[in-house]
Amino acid sequence: MTKLYYSPKEVAEILDISDDAVLDLVNRGSLPALRVSPRITRIPIAAFDLWREGFTPRRRRVTIGPARRHVEVGEGEQLPAPRRMARG
Repeated sequence: MTKLYYSPKEVAEILDISDDAVLDLVNRGSLPALRVSPRITRIPIAAFDLWREGFTPRRRRVTIGPARRHVEVGEGEQLPAPRRMARG
């Protein structure tokens, strides 16, 4: 099975820099990476190879908004009432 991802430590060894420097590159968006959990970051090998050749990834803004299409309600069905947040 071929390996698909590097850990920040492996990238640090390849680039001869510290682990913290790799994580800084990831957090600034300079180095493409995936955050698996709050403590685990993985760098795709294919993206890392492109990055070393000079490719700069574009950060994409993720937004959450209303649905773009109308939701159809079947006969006899009702939409759930919107939830109201409790004030504390």
